Amino acid sequence: MRKLVLFVLCGLLAAGCASGPEPSDGGNVADPLSTLRQRPSMEEITARYEEMQQKLRDRLSADLGLATPWINKGDFGQAACEGKELSHVDGAEQHSLERWTYEGNIPDDQWERAQQIGIDVTKEYGFKELEIVVNRPGDHKVEMRDEFGGQLQFGTKVHTVLSLRTGCHLLQSAKG
Repeated sequence: MRKLVLFVLCGLLAAGCASGPEPSDGGNVADPLSTLRQRPSMEEITARYEEMQQKLRDRLSADLGLATPWINKGDFGQAACEGKELSHVDGAEQHSLERWTYEGNIPDDQWERAQQIGIDVTKEYGFKELEIVVNRPGDHKVEMRDEFGGQLQFGTKVHTVLSLRTGCHLLQSAKG
């Protein structure tokens, strides 16, 4: 009888573990294409991020009184998605958007305000995670991330730099 009870309990335990919880995003975790189809297309997210960068540059210039314009340094790039689940999905890419530079630094006494502007603007676009990468006199850098793996780096030393890399998104042509 004891063996029968133990056998039944093991069977129930195995069945419970096999079913697992439902994915919270409504997608099938085992199907990366399904997950990526629920995200904005690369074209949509790029337009959104470019709008965010423009708003951030405008706010920093206006609120901090930056004297010269921001310069587009280019460096746009694209690559396959990172991670073994996403790197093999056709039409899925990660992009590095154009890097923007203000030729001058943000003084230490204005950095906290600059960082808060960055937090406020990026929060409007879904960036909720903040990491302080460097915080020493005359040298500051933060990274902000969104739910799709997008990463905005904002730092100042000799010059002030904004760079942004998207997470993994499908090209519009691959969304189907």
